[in-house]
Order: sequence, then C-alpha cells, then structure tokens
Amino acid sequence: MAGAGYRLLMASSAARLMRRRDPSPRAVAAALRTTALGRIPAEERAWIDRIDAHRRRLPAFVASAEEGLASPRRPPSERLAEASRACQWMSLPPIWAIFLARLVRELAPRSSLELGTGFGISTAFQAAALELNGSGTLLSLDIEGMTTLAQPGLDRLGLERRAELVPGMIEDTLSTALERAAPIDYALLDADHTEAGTLTAFDAVLPRLSGGAVVVVDDINWTAGMRRAWQRIQHRERVSTTVGLRRLGIVIVSARNDSR
Repeated sequence: MAGAGYRLLMASSAARLMRRRDPSPRAVAAALRTTALGRIPAEERAWIDRIDAHRRRLPAFVASAEEGLASPRRPPSERLAEASRACQWMSLPPIWAIFLARLVRELAPRSSLELGTGFGISTAFQAAALELNGSGTLLSLDIEGMTTLAQPGLDRLGLERRAELVPGMIEDTLSTALERAAPIDYALLDADHTEAGTLTAFDAVLPRLSGGAVVVVDDINWTAGMRRAWQRIQHRERVSTTVGLRRLGIVIVSARNDSR
C-alpha cells in the first residue's frame, strides 16, 4: 500500500511539473512519471537487477568485514542479522533508488554530489545511470568506515570510474569536494538527518549549483526538525521549484541572476 501511495504521489507531481517549459522540471516530471508507471527502460532494468543482486549479498559481506572487530566477538548469525538490519535501514528502498537512477538518466548531469555514501546502494544506482548516459561523474562523501564497505561493491559492478568515494568526516571534506565538483548539476543530501545538519549542507551546496540544478533531500518528514528544515529550504534564495514526496524532497534552483 505504501508503494502504491508513493506511485500515485509521483504521478500527480509529474503532471504538475509537465506544465513547465524549462528543462529541469520536465526532466524531474519524466523521472517521476516513468517510475510511477513502472516504465523503466530495458537497459536500466538490467542494471537494477545487477544492483539488487549486490544488495542481497551485502549483509553477508558487511558481517564478514566486521569479523574480528567486535569486542567481545559475536556469533556469525548475530553479526549477519545485525548487518541485514543495518543494510535495510541505511539504504533507500528500491522504489526510491530506481527513481534516483531515472532522475539521473533524465537530467544527464555532468557533475553530481552525494552526501552520505552509506553502503553504496544509492551510489550504485546513480553511478549506473551515469554509465548508461555515457558521461558524468559522482563524488560521494562519507566516513571512512562506510566508504571502505561501499567501494568493493562499486568495483564489482564496474562503476568505479563513475563514482568516486571521498572518505572522512563530511564537514572536513565537503569544502574541497565542492571546489572539485562545481558547478554541480545534481546533488543528493542523505547524510546528517537533523534540521541543523540538513540546512548547513544545503546552504554549503547551494552556491556551487548550476542554473537548473536539482537537489534531492532525504527524510524530509522523518522528524519535526527535518520538516522545519524542508520548509526553510523551500524559501532559500534561488530555489524556484520544490516537490515533496513524503520521504524525499526535490529542489530545483534557478540561475544566480534569475528572480524568484
């Protein structure tokens, strides 16, 4: 039922955006509509299947990587159960991961940024879309412990040239990453799910965005603080269009000299 509700919300949001003439809202609308209707191109389906197979193997890999690190040591079954819960909790559900891939396909960004690599599932979907586009790169930032777990999966999928993982505390690596990635055409904010952290990240990324860039914010309804952050983001300078999809918020920005 939740999936059906999300699809209906995507379809209705797409209908509103399709009335716009500028390319970014229409690209977002196309991604929403095709995801809602399940009209995923065959070449993307093939990548979805590959990444989903990787997703299924991921808990065993994470549990194995943890072996010897826990103190005291825990039974393998306990490590696997915890890894399964962590992989499910820290990765976007399939419908949203597919939407991100569809969005990257439609936008065809040259430079993309992700804050919050996690286990690399969303990273893989976005990088696969770039690979299918035949151009574009993604910088993905997270603590070293997470990038270390995510990198082997990207390597096995053959996506290492599309996605570069940047290890370290994001507050320490973001400034350099923004300099490297600017102008940024697409960004996913999926790291600090607090009001202050989300606003700080958005305000840091905003000056580096190209005209018509799209920013996706995760968990906009997770807490009261995240709901406040989403409301404030909608009134930031250069924000021309926003779409709330219960879990995800989509922001489209104007060029610097555009009036609101």
